[in-house]
Amino acid sequence: MSVKIYVEGGGDDEDTITRCRQGFAAYCAKAAPGRSRPRIVPCGGRNQTFDKFKAAVGSSKASDLCVLLVDSEGAVGATSPTVYLSSRDKWDFSRLKTHHIFLMVQAMEAWFLADRETLAAFYDGGFLPKSLPGASTNIEAVSKDDLEPALKKATRRANTKGEYHKINHGAALLALIDPIKVENASPHAARFHQFLRSL
Repeated sequence: MSVKIYVEGGGDDEDTITRCRQGFAAYCAKAAPGRSRPRIVPCGGRNQTFDKFKAAVGSSKASDLCVLLVDSEGAVGATSPTVYLSSRDKWDFSRLKTHHIFLMVQAMEAWFLADRETLAAFYDGGFLPKSLPGASTNIEAVSKDDLEPALKKATRRANTKGEYHKINHGAALLALIDPIKVENASPHAARFHQFLRSL
């Protein structure tokens, strides 16, 4: 079986696409050690990602499994990803039922909040953990609009790397954080990890 995960992110530059692919691949490998490694396909923007996912499903073989992984951009609760995205983004999943949909709630940056020790080590001094919102055990409750500003505030005095920058730091942090901490703080991440471990 061929498994491809179409992820939101990476932009349009070959270097950032490569870094995004490597970051997600490292994260997935740690979330499901010893399991099959899916191929990571960074797709850029949100709608671009869904369009590429739909196209891949349309041309897939019976042995192919296509997976969509995007930011939720808002609170989801117990609603399924397909119901949520159908309502929020008006995406049509009627012909995509045999494939898998997962959410980063409320955005990828929320996952970083679950592992504040790794954040502190990555920013190598000057890190301000009290600037981070919410509890590290309930990251889905943190508003998407608060995530990036809070990370920038917490890292503005970082000694070597400077403040958080999505393109420069996001993929590297993704490769370093502990998936167990993330799944303990995010039911949607836990669901994604369970899928990875089933491969």
